[in-house]
Parts: sequence; C-alpha cells; structure tokens
Amino acid sequence: MTQPPESEHPSQPEQSNQPEQQPEQSSQPQEPQATPTWPSTSEGENAGANYPPPAYPAQGAAGGAPGYGTPPPAAPPYGPVPQTSNSAIVALVLAIVSWVVCPVIPAIVALVFANKADKEIAASNGWVTGGGLVTASKIVAWINIGLYAALIAIGLIFFLILAAGGALT
Repeated sequence: MTQPPESEHPSQPEQSNQPEQQPEQSSQPQEPQATPTWPSTSEGENAGANYPPPAYPAQGAAGGAPGYGTPPPAAPPYGPVPQTSNSAIVALVLAIVSWVVCPVIPAIVALVFANKADKEIAASNGWVTGGGLVTASKIVAWINIGLYAALIAIGLIFFLILAAGGALT
C-alpha cells in the first residue's frame, strides 16, 4: 500500500482531483447476507479462522477486571447484637411450669418477671429483645391463674350448696 502525499499545509484538508464516486444502484434486489455463527463446527476445523476473536467488554468505572462490573459494597463491621432478656426467658419458663407444678405460685412469679423484663426491654433502646416472650408468658400465666381461680370458685360454691343442704352434718 502506498500512502497519498501529504499536503504542505496540515491545517488545510487534502483536496482530490477525482470526483466522488457514488455506489452503483442496480435494479436487482440484493440477497440478504448470512449472519456468521462463531464458532462453527459444521464447516470444518478452520471455519472460524476468518473471523476475529470476540472483543472483551470495556473495564467498569471502578477499574475492576473486565466483564465483572463493580465490586459489591463492603460488609458492615461486626458489632454487638441484640440479646434476649433473661427475665423474659425465666418468665416464660415459670408460666409453663405453673401448669405442671404448683399452679398459682409460679404463675404469679412469672408475671413479676414478665413486668421486670418488659421494663428492661423498654429501657434498652432495642439492644434487648424478648417482647414476644413477655407477651406469651403473661398470657399463659393469666390463663393459668384465671382457670384455677374459676376452679376454686366453683369448688367453694359447690361446698356452700352442700353445707346449706345439710349434707355435711
């Protein structure tokens, strides 16, 4: 290949004596060109030799490895995690134990621990959890107390009816 002569003034565009050639227009329709597939295995081993290798994508704005995008943000530093209130755990255990052993006394103690845990959770600014345990222990303890209070009331009424009828003399 030969290079065209450079003009004496680089700021002026190069002028050519040849008129611009326009592409020839024919009346025949053009055949669509087949899109090459790469790599092609049906045409032989060297079928893809005429095609350039695929281009790699440009590097991301962060300058990371090509094709991998920007790296994920850094993980937050480890810190203290919220802890469950020990009073809430004790309150729930006592409320459940009140159904099996000595019904009323552990239920009353469970309510005391539940109130203590509730105040502890409210004062901790979210660092102490266990509000669900407190609610569950209050429900279980009050159901236990109410059930045994109803049983005692029914027993007393039954005893008074029997005493009034003279059956106990």
